[in-house]
Amino acid sequence: MVNELISGIPEFMWDNIFTVINTLICGLIVAFFTSTFLKKKEERTRIAGVILEKRINSEQDVLHFLEREFFKEEINIENSSKYDVAFSELLETYGLPDPHEGHIQYARIFISFEKFASFFHAFEDKITTHKLWLDTKVRTHLVFMQLYFSTFNTIPLMVKRIRLPEGKELSDEEFEKVCDRVLYILGISCDGEINEFMSELDELIVDSVYKLELKRPKRSMMRKNMYNVDMKKCMKRVMRKTIVGTAQKNIFQLVMDTVYRVKGINLSEMTNEEYDDFLKSSDPKMYQEIQEEMQEFHKNLEKLAEENGVKIVHRKDLEKYSGEYGISLKDLFEGKEIKKTDELI
Repeated sequence: MVNELISGIPEFMWDNIFTVINTLICGLIVAFFTSTFLKKKEERTRIAGVILEKRINSEQDVLHFLEREFFKEEINIENSSKYDVAFSELLETYGLPDPHEGHIQYARIFISFEKFASFFHAFEDKITTHKLWLDTKVRTHLVFMQLYFSTFNTIPLMVKRIRLPEGKELSDEEFEKVCDRVLYILGISCDGEINEFMSELDELIVDSVYKLELKRPKRSMMRKNMYNVDMKKCMKRVMRKTIVGTAQKNIFQLVMDTVYRVKGINLSEMTNEEYDDFLKSSDPKMYQEIQEEMQEFHKNLEKLAEENGVKIVHRKDLEKYSGEYGISLKDLFEGKEIKKTDELI
């Protein structure tokens, strides 16, 4: 009876039934994939929101910390500019830039090495605490700034390398005074450069918020114990494009002169004998090496003079050779022409 009932249904009704079933199945399939896609998109949006919130909070915390620590101070006292002039001349003497053209200002972290050390450790802690949420470019720039400021920590090492005569070593108070003085001068010279780094950091932070990048970086700066290409790029930038990198010789000269000034030593006023005794007492090993090199040099010079048929005489004995021709050792190295001995006296 059922079969007869089914067979009695017109064919067009069967077509409509199959069409309805087919439509229903297709709708269910589309709804399943749509809901799955929307759930994933909703989950990604939720995660992106969390990351964005964490990133904004982390980067804002680091930026506010640096802005607070880099609060500017000036040396002007009672509206007098004499201190500005003195420091401008000092910077010029050692070939260090004067970023504000005579108007001396600096970040307060450079007042003393104690303040700088406190800042540096706090800065490292900030990077370590927030590095998980920082944008890749922001983190790279902060690591660069960390390397940059770490170069200031080499000042005490440079001070220790300055040789002094026995009995004239730096006391703890003098050592601290020299370190603070050199740090202070470098803080003045590097103020404009630090401002540029802060402007770059601010720009990178804004880009990281408005151009949210959720992809995991392919390479981390922490890989291989931080001995990697990205870290080398940061080091090259520090050494080749910053004051503390390109002016290393000038900075070492500043350190040496500051040490000698604190100890009351004036090399320019020493006689040859006094300088000889100073060098022999402060660094006997170097003194011995210099003596050996000088002996070898004099030996080669006498040999060269003998081969070319010339005499080597002291300047005070030139009167005995009046009317003849000669050349000083300095002029010889500079490639100048020979002169009459009367002109050399």
